[in-house]
Amino acid sequence: MKVKSINKFNTLLPKKGAFMIETDSDFPKLHTLTIASGKRGGGKSVAISNILREARNKNYFDRILLISPTYNSNKQIWDICFIQEDDVYEPHVNVLKDIISFVEAEKEEYDDFLVKKERYKTFQKDIKHKPISAFDPEELIGYLEMGFLDQTKPEWKYEKEAPPRIALVIDDCMGTDLMSKRTAGLTNLCIKHRHIADGLGISIFMLVQSYCANGGVARPIRENCTNLLLFKINDENQIKKLKDESDLPITDEEFSDMIKKVHEVPYNYLFIDFSPKCETKRFRNGFNEYLIPPSLEDKCTCGK
Repeated sequence: MKVKSINKFNTLLPKKGAFMIETDSDFPKLHTLTIASGKRGGGKSVAISNILREARNKNYFDRILLISPTYNSNKQIWDICFIQEDDVYEPHVNVLKDIISFVEAEKEEYDDFLVKKERYKTFQKDIKHKPISAFDPEELIGYLEMGFLDQTKPEWKYEKEAPPRIALVIDDCMGTDLMSKRTAGLTNLCIKHRHIADGLGISIFMLVQSYCANGGVARPIRENCTNLLLFKINDENQIKKLKDESDLPITDEEFSDMIKKVHEVPYNYLFIDFSPKCETKRFRNGFNEYLIPPSLEDKCTCGK
């Protein structure tokens, strides 16, 4: 094939993409759309709660919201990642609108904080150079309403200038109004989860009993999934479909070998990262051990 270069057209990259949360080299990228798939009682809730606990400890999330009709039965599990009762929702048909409204309110409150903080800096400069009596009346009223004339420094909700970081867990919701294709809008939220609230975004963790079988996760959600926790299932056809649909850069034999290895341990899972920081970090045995099949051994891009 003959190739002739034009060299007239350059591609410009945007200076800033959607809001991202900086994570360490061994933690998956955030925001995320993560799915944990496995049979009832297989360990999905415990696994996700522990991953979220680690994220909390690293300050990757400030709030974790939970949609679940079984919170009271599983409270001890969700206490692992510090989910508060006030952040728990029932899976009613309008719950996703409530979630989006919550995230938008957090974004608006944060933007208001940034404005007030800048106004406070201006106030501090002004107060050093002129007495209160010299202030413009409207300006003084504004400072008063924001509490700047008090003797103490204002108490800010945000300790640092970092946007609020929010995660959403969806658990035990199959068959509820939330999963209704016609009314709930779950697919739409999953597709645009990084872009809601003017790009503030939200990370979503879905716990399901079926990933790609009939009645499982809708294909548009699967195609936007960034991480998958695959617990033990006995349906070989579903495993094959998952492998083919995911277009993983490994052989069928390598995939089968990894599944066999991780599922030798009860309640364990194969963690698949569809957008890894390095090809050698695409697969994990649970969350604490990388699995590097022969096809990926020479694909390291991170130098570790």
